[in-house]
This record gives sequence, C-alpha cells and structure tokens, in this order.
Amino acid sequence: MRRLILGFLALLLGCAAAGLSTASAQTVQVIGGGGDARIGGSPIRTEVRIGDDGTTWVGVWVDAPTVQGQSVRPPMDVALVIDTSGSMAGDKMRNARMAASSLVETLQNGDIVSLYAFSNQVMELAPPTQLRPDNRGGMMQAIARLEAGGGTAMYAGVEAGLARLSQAPSSHPVRRVVLISDGQANIGPSDPGSFGQLAARYSEFGAQVSAIGVGLDYDESTLGQLAVRSAGRLYHLEQPSQMASILEQEINLLSRTVATNAMIEVVPAPGVVLIEADTMGARLEDGHLIVPLGSLYGGQQREVLFRARVPTARLGAQPLADVRFRYASASGASPRPQTAQLRYDVMPSGRALSRPENARVAAMVATHDAAQAQLAAATMLNQGQNTAAAAALGNAADRLEVAARSTSDSRVRRRLEEQARHTRSAGARAGAARSAPAARAAALESFDDAYNAEGY
Repeated sequence: MRRLILGFLALLLGCAAAGLSTASAQTVQVIGGGGDARIGGSPIRTEVRIGDDGTTWVGVWVDAPTVQGQSVRPPMDVALVIDTSGSMAGDKMRNARMAASSLVETLQNGDIVSLYAFSNQVMELAPPTQLRPDNRGGMMQAIARLEAGGGTAMYAGVEAGLARLSQAPSSHPVRRVVLISDGQANIGPSDPGSFGQLAARYSEFGAQVSAIGVGLDYDESTLGQLAVRSAGRLYHLEQPSQMASILEQEINLLSRTVATNAMIEVVPAPGVVLIEADTMGARLEDGHLIVPLGSLYGGQQREVLFRARVPTARLGAQPLADVRFRYASASGASPRPQTAQLRYDVMPSGRALSRPENARVAAMVATHDAAQAQLAAATMLNQGQNTAAAAALGNAADRLEVAARSTSDSRVRRRLEEQARHTRSAGARAGAARSAPAARAAALESFDDAYNAEGY
C-alpha cells in the first residue's frame, strides 16, 4: 500500500561534477493564517569557478504549514467513479460498496458527492448532492445498487466525474474524482496519453484525480497519468479489503487542505537556460518551468527538480531564477503570488569552493534517481526479468545508504535510510518472485513507490 508521507532522499551525491555548490537555500514564507508555508530553492552548489561548464541540478520546494487544531475545513465536492466491469465481481465489489459508504459517512454536511459506475457504459447513480442528514440514506441506497458485469468504459466514467466537478460552486474549492478500478479500459479511448490529456483539460477547474488501482490487472500507466496530469494521487492496493482505509486516509488529507490551484513557475534569469524538467508533472514552456501542484494539505512537502545551465564568465553574485508560487487560499482569501529569488556565486579559478552541497537538493536528486530505478525495475518485472529488477533495486539501495552516510543533516539521513530499507525490501521481493502473479505484484509495488517518491 502506498505510503503517504513524502520522502526526501539522496543518491547521486556525485553530481557535484555538474558544476555548482550549495549554500543555504533562498526561502520565503507564504500562506498566512494558522501557520506559514515556505517556498524556496537552491542549486546543488551555490559556488562555481569562473569558466566552468555551469550545468547544475536545481531544486525548489513548497512546505505547507501544519495547521494545529484546524476546526473548519474547506467544503469538498467529491465524485466517486467506480469500475463495475465483470472483473470487479465478488470481494472487490463488496469492498467497493463498503468503502464508498464509509466515505459518504466521513464527509460532512454541506459537502457535495456524486456517484458514477462504468462498465459497458456510464451510469450516474447519484447526481451531485449536497449532503444533509435527511439525504445520506438515499446516497447509501445508490451505492448499494453497484453491481459488477460488462466491459470497462473507464474514459467515459472519468470524464463524467470530471465534467461534474467542473461545475462545482466556488464555495467548494476542494474537488476530487476518486476512481476505483481493477482493470484496463477496453471501451473508448484506452491509452495513457488520452487519459492524461483528459485530466489536464479539467485541471483548470481545480479538479484532481485520486486513482486507486486494485489487484494485479489494472493499467498502472493509465492511472499514473490521471494522477500526474491532474496533480492528484495514485494508490496501489493488492487486497480489496484495503479500500476503506485508503479512502479514509484520502478524505483525511483533503480535509487538511490549506491551498488550492497551487502552481510553481520558475523564470530563469537572463543567460540562464533551463535544460530539462526531471520531476513528474513539470514541463518547460517558452523557457519557463511550470509545475501544477493542485491542492496542498497541511504539512505537505512538494519538491521540484530540474537541470539548468548558468553563465560563469563574470565574477561575483549572479541571479539564477525567480521561483513564483501562486495559489488560492482554501479559506477563500486571494493572496498575491509569492517569489523566491535563487542566486549563485562565480569564484576565481584559483580559489577553493567553501560551501557544501545542499542536503535537501542532493536528496531531491536521489529521489528522482531512485524513482527512475523503481520504474525501470517495474518494467523488468513485467517482462519477466526478475533477477535484473532485483539487482537494479539492490544497487539503488546501496547508493541510498552511501548517500545517507554522506550527509550531516539528520532528518535527511533518516529519510534516506528509510528509503534504502524499503528499496532493499522491494528488491528482495522481486528476486523471490517465483510466479507471474508474484512478479506482477512486485512490479506494481515498485511503480507505486516511484510515484510516491515524486509526490503522487
């Protein structure tokens, strides 16, 4: 089951050869009321010698405030979209009904909920309904009518939920499609790219997708695209019995929302070139980096990693980029965008560089590198290359352990050590897989771990 606490891991500490050295990161505080968020960033090194190549990793981040004793949460609009194809018969369908009922019980009066089932076609079992004590029973009755049978018109089902959320009133800023599926789309568009475009199209309305894959036969790439392109979340459940607890955790996170429609934009300084966006969901547009974050819950940490090339021909302090953070307050306030300015120093060629690597950025590089290893291992396992997958995960765990020993930041070290243990355990599971189902389960675990590391 997907772990919900995002890690900051470090691997690839040898990327110092990329050119720059880190001092303390530039950080500003944002989001007033109940606490402050911090947005900041830094190159992996903030010093570079004159005439060096200037290619570097750069990390930026948002740390949302932890709101203590939050008594009023933002109203939610939740669209439940449930796969009722034939493969969901039995325990999966029973647990889906139980989980959906539990979710409705968890939502507060005033929240809006709608219910869609998809098999050969989409059925709206309950239109958007603002919950009251006298209508929850009707919603429960609609959930009880969920029955399995037929094909998998997933695209149409997700589109129906997203379309309803696009009409949500402004009073309900938290808007979530909760998709539960155990299979692959076989009616209508079925490729991951089409699902990603669908999610991106409705993200402008603040609609996000929490995609829950159940069992071993769902298409993880499709669910992953829905999560990434909507800035939502991805969950892998091996057992149907996990559905209720996952939905409970999801609603708990949504209830702690402190910002909606959040976005990071990185604007390079003159002469600086943004080379590549490495974090999932980040994209380069006209030389700027755009990263939709969707809703942020209290205590959430989101990080973005990219590569840049900075000029090194002139001595002294130099601007690298402006990091702009835009969001809508979940409380209804409309604050101005916030900006953090990133800088670096060009030093004489004969002078020693005195500043150490930035532990957080090094950890972000590691997170990305480990995630790539996990995705590669998932592909290997799906192709029957269990030994190669186990070796890839074992090597990643080795490097994580080396990185953990190399950092003086105790918080980063603990996270690196935790990730190393988890990655080594995943490698052992991959190596021990003696059947196709066991290998598939290990593949889905590695895929889920990779998305979790990237913040999805």
